[in-house]
Amino acid sequence: MKGSLLSGFDLHDTLVSMKDEIPRAIRLVFRYTPGWTLANILLMFILGLLPLASLYIIKLLVDTVTAGIAAGDKAAVSQELFLFIFAAVIIALLTACFRAISAYVNEVQSLELTQGITDLVHTQSMALDLAYYENPVYQDTLQRAQTGGSSRPGNIVNDLVQIVQNCISITAVGSLILSFSVLAGIILIGSAIPAMVVRIWHSRQLHDLTLRQTELDRKSNYYHIMLTHSHYAKENRLFSLGPFFRGLYNKTQQLIRFSKLSISRSKAFWDIITQGLVTAAVFGSFTVIAFMTLNGKITLGDMVMYFMGFQMCVGYIGSIFSSLNLLYDDHLFLRDFLQFLDLKPAIAAPEHPTPLPNHPVNEIRLSSVSFTYPGAQKPALQDISITIRKGEVIAFVGENGAGKSTLLKLLCRLYLPDAGTITVDDIDMNRIDPEAWRRRLSVLFQDYIRYQLTVEENIRVGDIERADEPGSIEKSARKAGADRMIQRFPNGYKTMLGKIFSGGQELSTGEWQKIALSRAFFRDAELILLDEPASSLDALAEAEIFRKFREVIQNRTAVIISHRFSTVQMADRIYVIEQGKIVEHGSHADLMALNGRYAEMFRAQADLYISKSGQENDPSRMTGGNDRKGTEV
Repeated sequence: MKGSLLSGFDLHDTLVSMKDEIPRAIRLVFRYTPGWTLANILLMFILGLLPLASLYIIKLLVDTVTAGIAAGDKAAVSQELFLFIFAAVIIALLTACFRAISAYVNEVQSLELTQGITDLVHTQSMALDLAYYENPVYQDTLQRAQTGGSSRPGNIVNDLVQIVQNCISITAVGSLILSFSVLAGIILIGSAIPAMVVRIWHSRQLHDLTLRQTELDRKSNYYHIMLTHSHYAKENRLFSLGPFFRGLYNKTQQLIRFSKLSISRSKAFWDIITQGLVTAAVFGSFTVIAFMTLNGKITLGDMVMYFMGFQMCVGYIGSIFSSLNLLYDDHLFLRDFLQFLDLKPAIAAPEHPTPLPNHPVNEIRLSSVSFTYPGAQKPALQDISITIRKGEVIAFVGENGAGKSTLLKLLCRLYLPDAGTITVDDIDMNRIDPEAWRRRLSVLFQDYIRYQLTVEENIRVGDIERADEPGSIEKSARKAGADRMIQRFPNGYKTMLGKIFSGGQELSTGEWQKIALSRAFFRDAELILLDEPASSLDALAEAEIFRKFREVIQNRTAVIISHRFSTVQMADRIYVIEQGKIVEHGSHADLMALNGRYAEMFRAQADLYISKSGQENDPSRMTGGNDRKGTEV
């Protein structure tokens, strides 16, 4: 049995890892719940000793009854009997009372610890680089940390508490068993060992299965979300995708169930055998005790005490082994949680960061910057050199996947370039605290978040630390052309957006983009980064914003990505990016005169509209901000 059950189990490695990991778990528990943990330990000692008192009182009770049957003065015996019954009741009440208190203490400790550990997971998740979130291995680690991390440290402390409590009880009660027969005690302990081996094997098998099936679990969760989340409801119904995703979900769940049930069947088989050994040992001991009582070697009270003592010892031994098994099980999953906590971000504040200048940055320089996404074969950016000066409006144009959004992410310090340098007023970005740098940025990504919050909160999250200045939120909304729209909402700026919570107001894609633009303008940042800021806006809204864009940004520096040439042509310099490389740059007029790639894309967009009206394909007709013909894609 040992070879089949414990294959792959290394006792030495297990003990070494537990020696390192369990103290960390205990420190975490005392960090978040020191008082409740100490209270739990105190209750552990009390509840560990009470069974011995109860057992001895029962012995005295039975012996008193036995002696009273043959006694002449039954009144004296009755008085003694009532005294023992009263003592037994007091012990039972104390045991029930302390168990209730212990359950409450455990509940409070568990809730507070779960909150603390979950907060730790959130903090670590926010600290890690964006690259981690694009790595399937990290996603598996995060899933295991989230599913087990909040409970495992507390479980380990509870396991240790249970082990110590049962050890106290078995030491007290076991002394009675050993006084009866040392051999009987050894047989009882030996009979319980195979059951512990089976449980350890089962825990190891389940943990290994969890490691193998983490991605399968994530797929199952993804298919579940596809079937139940409102974001996918329209296409599910339009394209009849429900049966397809139900099939995928059921298939993954069937694979998960099949593997788990295979392990459970094997455990059930060995449980029957091991429990048979325990039963044989217990009832064999009972037989010996019964015949000893019959032959007058021990009293009837001794027999009852030994009977109950044997039963209690078997329970304590089983509980100790069960707690050891749970401790082993929790330590396996704790290892995943601690591995998650041990992950270190590559983009972090240096030990002695160089402070940014108090005045607005004069120049941001990218010199020969290259970058490849983790796991990708092809570089996203190659040998990029750009200088962005204070007060300039810079635009990036190019086909989808050319690398434009990646450039913005590098400027935000969400990724580190593989080669080249990015400097801020001649200070290498690697020497700057990334948080200090990001506070100088206001960013609108193409995949902006639709926060299920009020309008006011949706805008405020653009600069959550900003002091509440009267009219500042409304001013930002006016810059984004959202104020008139918001005034029509049922509760104005207090209107809840989205449909997840009651009373929510759903918006069109263009309306959501106006809210997101308002958020970007709310942040009082010196560098504004906008990725497709007008992709969902109607022609009039786009014209209103970008006709007075420099007034809106108040002479701050801006970097814009857009496929709409009506948006980018007002930029001081336009960079054309193809396959991660800059192929052209200059002003709109310079690039049109160059008659290269930019002019080709500009004319292709213009032709969609100018040709419809029978006008000549004259690019100069596209430069006016008020002329909407030929500018809207």
